[in-house]
Amino acid sequence: MENLESQFLLSFVIGQVKNNLFKISTQRLVLKRPDKTINKRLFASLVGDWDIAKCQSDVHYPYNQKHAEKFIKRSSPDDLRFSVFYDEILVGGVGASFEDNNELDLGYWIAKDYWGYGFATEACIGLIEYIKNETDFETITACYVKGNKASANVLKKLGFIEIGECDEYFLSRKETMLCVDLILNLIINIRLEIIKNYSIIFFICYLLKKMDCLF
Repeated sequence: MENLESQFLLSFVIGQVKNNLFKISTQRLVLKRPDKTINKRLFASLVGDWDIAKCQSDVHYPYNQKHAEKFIKRSSPDDLRFSVFYDEILVGGVGASFEDNNELDLGYWIAKDYWGYGFATEACIGLIEYIKNETDFETITACYVKGNKASANVLKKLGFIEIGECDEYFLSRKETMLCVDLILNLIINIRLEIIKNYSIIFFICYLLKKMDCLF
């Protein structure tokens, strides 16, 4: 995950805006909580694309504007659900739902026209960094339909580890699908970052000492 952070040169702008929503900014994307200013027709058309809907367990299909309005109305300042914007254009969504065992479950989608640009990975990194720095959650879970190589690659890049398989019902498909369960331990990642930072410091000190000997 550290390599991804370097690659994207993420600079997070996490703060409150006028309507008490949070905004997370990465190098290319802006994550904002869904609100009434979102184009609901566009939102519905993007989520309602079968290639998107079939990968979301809690999305109806067909997905229409009423579903979009209901989703947006359900959003609150306490949610960790965000719409993803690129150059002020809605390109996807990312969020983490609260689980009973003090874990968060990660979910995301990117509009088909924007596949292949690394937006899913970048948006997820933005949310994960916010969770890691601003909350007390220690783990994040995720799952994907077995065989979905794109999601598998995204979650692997984020540092998730496979822990098993499960059956999950998908509203869009109206059937139960075999999924792969994964987990990301935030505490371990933080410790690895601390170790890495200390290693860099010691290496710099060693180089400075060697240079001092030369001069």
